[in-house]
Amino acid sequence: MLNQFVATTKANISFNKLKSLHLGGHYYDYEDDYYQYKDNGVQLQQLSLMAFPSLKTLSLSKNNISKTMLNQNLHVLSNLEELLLYNSHLDNNFLQSIGMLTSLKTILLDECGLTGTLPTQGWCDLKNLKNLRLHGNELSGKLPSCLGNLTSLRFLDISQNQFTGNIASSPLTHLTLLQYLSISNNHFQVPDSFKSFANHSKLKFFWSDFNHLVSEHDLVQTRVSKFQPSVFSLSNCGAEEHLIKPHSFLYYQYDLEFVDLSFNKFGGALPCWLFENNTRLQGFLVKNNSFVGPFHLPSHPSLDVSRIDISNNQIHGQIPSTINLIFPFVEELLLSGNALEGEIPKWLGGMNSLQILDLSNNQFFGSIPNQLTMGDSLYCLKLSNNNLSGKITTTIFNSQSLQYLYLNGNNLKGEISQISSSSFLKVLDISNNHLSGKLPRWIRNLTQLNSLVLSNNSFEGSIPNEFFYNDALQFLNLSKNNLSGSLPSCSNPSYITHLYLSKNRLNGLLTHSFYNISSLVVLDLRENNFIGGIPKWIGNFSKLSILLLKGNHFFGEIPIEVCGIEQLSMIDLSHNQLFGSVPSCLGHLTFTPSTSVSLFSSTYTITLENFYELQIIPFSTTKMETVIKNEGEEVVMSFFRTQFSFVEDELEFTTKRFTYTYGSHILQYMSAIDLSCNKLIGLIPSELGNMSEIQSLNLSHNNLTGPIPSTFSNLKQIESLDLSFNNLNAEIPN
Repeated sequence: MLNQFVATTKANISFNKLKSLHLGGHYYDYEDDYYQYKDNGVQLQQLSLMAFPSLKTLSLSKNNISKTMLNQNLHVLSNLEELLLYNSHLDNNFLQSIGMLTSLKTILLDECGLTGTLPTQGWCDLKNLKNLRLHGNELSGKLPSCLGNLTSLRFLDISQNQFTGNIASSPLTHLTLLQYLSISNNHFQVPDSFKSFANHSKLKFFWSDFNHLVSEHDLVQTRVSKFQPSVFSLSNCGAEEHLIKPHSFLYYQYDLEFVDLSFNKFGGALPCWLFENNTRLQGFLVKNNSFVGPFHLPSHPSLDVSRIDISNNQIHGQIPSTINLIFPFVEELLLSGNALEGEIPKWLGGMNSLQILDLSNNQFFGSIPNQLTMGDSLYCLKLSNNNLSGKITTTIFNSQSLQYLYLNGNNLKGEISQISSSSFLKVLDISNNHLSGKLPRWIRNLTQLNSLVLSNNSFEGSIPNEFFYNDALQFLNLSKNNLSGSLPSCSNPSYITHLYLSKNRLNGLLTHSFYNISSLVVLDLRENNFIGGIPKWIGNFSKLSILLLKGNHFFGEIPIEVCGIEQLSMIDLSHNQLFGSVPSCLGHLTFTPSTSVSLFSSTYTITLENFYELQIIPFSTTKMETVIKNEGEEVVMSFFRTQFSFVEDELEFTTKRFTYTYGSHILQYMSAIDLSCNKLIGLIPSELGNMSEIQSLNLSHNNLTGPIPSTFSNLKQIESLDLSFNNLNAEIPN
């Protein structure tokens, strides 16, 4: 169909009345939660734009567009107002060729592969331009002064590039009609006074995360600035050491609805005066700074506040007793990583709008109040890494709203109370406590449970079959307990992807244990008492990325079926009784670090209804809305939370003769083989030198003979190579 349409344009057939043409590449091939899109670029090379003299909107996004196609015919589109080319591959000279499109109001050039400095001709002549997006390219250098000519601009997004310079002396200061400005993820210097933006009275949305905040010395704020944004985001700006507290610019703000000052070096008292001055404030994010002192509350209730995040500061004392009165409608209260203490207040359970409560990594003590989960709104409760004690009551488990419960890293004792089959729990982490007894069989009835972490407790007995009959369960960690007996035979297909059973007293053969769990990504059976050979059906795990069988009593040869696991990034078979030769076919595996190790993530989106989707931002309030004007229409900017972070992988691996614990943020960058401390014999296969991405290779403490293969010079990424305690007889190759 597209070929036929393109042919008609070449046959001098004119579409005189056509106002809007959309020929963007379309998405297809949904596999493993990943969309690919089909490129129409090849067919579009023959498209004649001369057939569309009245066109006002042209979308060629997600295509590979040739320089010839656009540059030859653009002059005929004198009426064009919207040009959408995002996610296309454009020539660097494209911006110089569009100056003749004087009617243009909107250009979307996100992620188009543009590089180098912005030109000073062409695009700077578009005096009617109102909306410009250059997000996600590789543009660099200072912003050209001619950008200041685009005085009609309302929306400007130049984030995720490599621009430099001080924005106080940039052409941005001349664009006083701007309503939305995003300069995040660049190398700009951002003066803390914002005096150069004092006349930007219409600028309501300002994003400048991941730049460099600098101080303007000897500047005194003498009057209220006309720059009164609704959204002000200045996180991860590496504030200079002498910027011990937010600048006085913020003292003169009265219209803020969302402020993010996270991941800077701000200190002093918590800037709670922002609540006093901004009565419509909804989001207050100051995490990962150095604010100290108690959590002082504003004197009057702040009815619009929905999210407070003061995590990872140095706030001490108790939670203020009037917080439920001052913030009656707060939905997310994130206080983790401070020095808060005392018992957890019971009245927190009476905050009827509260959805996420994070008190983890503090110094709270006492028991967990039953009242905490009696409401019908709380769906995530994090009390990890405190000094809480006592038993976990049935009331906590059986909340009708709770989906994510983290009680790990406390001093909780006793057996697990029975959880109702009507529970909506998706994640339960009660690891690193002193819980005991047998594992519950009713786990099968929790049909929503996605992740279960019971590691580092004192559970005993065998693993019930029911653990592998829960179709929702993907992440199961039972490591570091006193579990014994053989593994259950999984005749029923299970959907577990991450299985951790290390450091127990499990025994027996693996004959049919995981035969039907083809979804496995991580299998950790380290330091148990398993015997027999490594089963050949291990090769059926096509998605397996990490296989850890260290410290058991496996014997026999390493099955060549292991070489069929193409996704392997880490394999540890050390400290067993394996014999025979090292399989040469291991060299055919890439051992590329795997991104599939990390199971869960969080993303948050911001959209403009009736306009264009703008960007992804790190904001997680359920919903915020701000009304602005665009072409006489009301435009609603909404913030939506898509999901909360779940659990993280954590594995031990020995490299450079030391054992380290790695989280998923590190594991996704690692690749390793450890076959040490076995009874392997023969030559080291030269094919192992083909593993150019591997970072750690340990064949020590075996009976290997012969030379070190010259192909090992190809191991360009190797960081740890241990061939010691063998019978090798040659030098390490260059």
